[in-house]
Amino acid sequence: MGFKVLKQGLCVILALLLLFSILPLQTARAAEAKKLQLSLKVGSTSATVNGKKVAIERPFIENGTVMVPLGVFKKTFGSTVSLVGNDVVKVTYGSHTGLMTMGSTSAWKDETKVKLTSAPRMVSGVLMVPLRFVANVLGATLSQGNGGKLIITLVPADNEGDIPVDTGIDSDVGKTRIGNSYFQWTLNYPSGLITGNSGGDESVATFSSADNLYYLEIHAIDQAVSLDADGLLEQLVREVEEGGELILDRESFPKASVPYARLVSKDSSGALWESRLIYAEGRLYEIYLTDEKAVNYKDLAKYSGLLSSFRPSFDTKDNKIRDLSTVKNGLSEAYNEDYGISLQVPVAWTKDDQHFYYESKQGSHLSVAITSAPAGSTLESWAEELKTKTQENFVADAYIFKDSKKSEISGVPAQIGETQLNFGNGWTTEYQVIVLKNGFRYYFEYVTSAGQEDDKAKFKAIIASIDIDFDHMKENFGRLASDDYKTLKNKTITKVSKRYGYAIDIPRLWAPNQDVFETQSVEYRFIGGRFQISSKPEGSVDYTVNVLKDSYQNKNNDPKGPRIESIVESTFAGVPATILTVNQIKNGVPLRSKQVVFGKNEVVYTITIMLNDANATTEQQALLDKTLQSFRFTGNE
Repeated sequence: MGFKVLKQGLCVILALLLLFSILPLQTARAAEAKKLQLSLKVGSTSATVNGKKVAIERPFIENGTVMVPLGVFKKTFGSTVSLVGNDVVKVTYGSHTGLMTMGSTSAWKDETKVKLTSAPRMVSGVLMVPLRFVANVLGATLSQGNGGKLIITLVPADNEGDIPVDTGIDSDVGKTRIGNSYFQWTLNYPSGLITGNSGGDESVATFSSADNLYYLEIHAIDQAVSLDADGLLEQLVREVEEGGELILDRESFPKASVPYARLVSKDSSGALWESRLIYAEGRLYEIYLTDEKAVNYKDLAKYSGLLSSFRPSFDTKDNKIRDLSTVKNGLSEAYNEDYGISLQVPVAWTKDDQHFYYESKQGSHLSVAITSAPAGSTLESWAEELKTKTQENFVADAYIFKDSKKSEISGVPAQIGETQLNFGNGWTTEYQVIVLKNGFRYYFEYVTSAGQEDDKAKFKAIIASIDIDFDHMKENFGRLASDDYKTLKNKTITKVSKRYGYAIDIPRLWAPNQDVFETQSVEYRFIGGRFQISSKPEGSVDYTVNVLKDSYQNKNNDPKGPRIESIVESTFAGVPATILTVNQIKNGVPLRSKQVVFGKNEVVYTITIMLNDANATTEQQALLDKTLQSFRFTGNE
């Protein structure tokens, strides 16, 4: 019940989306969809279905035949699939019919017997079939695209022009249950059950009936504290009452094979909901169902069989279960639509597809950056550039170059470098994967924290999963920013604060954390450190210095606590200044900070520079000194 907002609010939106997916599409859209097209590539976990990226089981070649998942034809062209007996698959489209027998190379197209070079078979619970045979049954054309892609195109009859909707019913041959292998649950799979879209969050599954009579949600939440049936009911009651709902019926079932609690309530909109809580193996399962026509709590009793079919388990050997999970070997799909790049990342990591950043709770992370390549750039020159960047940003005993080797990513040459880095709190492993194609640089940085051997072991699988649509990039992007380190390290940009009357030259390589110079505080970050400027009107330099001194007093003599190294009275930007230098350890990382405090025209300025000992190279310190000395008053204050 912790997802009450989703249950009562978004469910209405989701239900409407499910309803709209069933209704006929607008005539204008039908006109646009005269040509249906499927684009896929052998070995890739993604395909493009009528312009939309979808995840699929990897196509493979067997006996010279490209084998693809059968369900992708329904997604693209709306073909019908059914099971005759236990092993004969029937594919129909318009007046054409194809028959295949699982494990057999004998097949029929309409009235003609066909000999297949590879037999249909199940792979990881997905039925894989010969691409060319099914395309011929549909009347589709098969052509070669760029980068090894296969393009299947079909121009349907006028009365079949709408883009097909994948309901998840006919494409699941022989499936009687549905569930999630990663979150370990299954449910009966009635023929009228339609799967919804939960935005990529596998912990939530949404469903609706084909006639849109009921809507169903299932949530799986990791929870260390176990609850018995009465405890589950108490939680249901408490949270429903907190949500202002009216309880119509409640009951706990302590003697069930898996104890659970159920409750029927009426929400503020008048909708009736049956809610169930089940706890098993460190996980809480929340099930919610509503029927828009229900007016009495007894009206939901007809769904008892469906709800009671829920099991907090998943038998991976049972090929009659449709698996909603995309998790394989602890990895799940990540995809950035703008750049046309998909890859696998550890399922427990936080995911930010928009910014292409993924991170574990322990600090391991994966980041992806795409930039324009400088003229004349090669993989070799880029690798040397990255090596120079490490040498100029880490002291000699804080890095070790372990390996550099050629590889292949998404069918094109790549370079993979492995470096060990130590910021002062233990060695981390950093993998840098670089790809250069069509004038664009693709940079993949995978960092595993000290002691995270499981994350390190996943690297090969993650890199092998990378799929880049190079044509998509070339078509949709022009000139992007450059990451040419050797050029950018000598460039600066002048920033001006009219309100506080100063200007300063900021290195191009620094990343802004807060760069609105008309505010009191600005901050930039760089490898191993940060640079801050604070401007406070109507302050006192002496007071500010005393506050800083007090904050650095290590009254308990903590060996890891701050230690004031020096306090120097000097001149800065033409005015008197106090410079404090402090040694300290933050989060296990030794660092030195320098704070320059000065004032002019009743404004107190504090410039703070923090730099890890591991990053205090000659180049870094020279750049910081240069930036510091570029500060000047503009006379506009």
